[in-house]
Amino acid sequence: GIEFIEPTDLSGAIRGRHNIYAHMESLIKNAENTVTIVTTGKGLVRKNEALKAVLERLKKKNVKIRIAANLTKASLDAAKQLSKIAEVRSTSKVNARFCIIDNKDLVFMMMSDENVHPSYDVGVWVKTPLFTSALESMFDLAWKEMTPLDKVKV
Repeated sequence: GIEFIEPTDLSGAIRGRHNIYAHMESLIKNAENTVTIVTTGKGLVRKNEALKAVLERLKKKNVKIRIAANLTKASLDAAKQLSKIAEVRSTSKVNARFCIIDNKDLVFMMMSDENVHPSYDVGVWVKTPLFTSALESMFDLAWKEMTPLDKVKV
């Protein structure tokens, strides 16, 4: 027959940047194939601190990791550190904050990190292979236009 699925098994709202990063880390550590992160320059610095260890473990498992951010002088060092474990590119055209794990899970932030206090930051998690696959396909097109880290001038 038909199996009922609880909406809470497929989605959730997360308040507070610390909680958002904790949820992202729990999803990322179980990744098997791909992790795609799009963030801001400031967000890249924070993710370097919060997620680098779990991303390093994924690299050892041959998970493909891509990170896109609007790189600035302030975020260049974090980008270089992360480039040892992920492919990092710069973009000024995509202003977003999201993470896609294995084309199944998506965590996206509702507001710009410029305009919100960390404790009021809100993220939404959804498990939706249909939508995340479409978003990943669109990201693939944008990725081709982004500047590889070794060609970034800030």
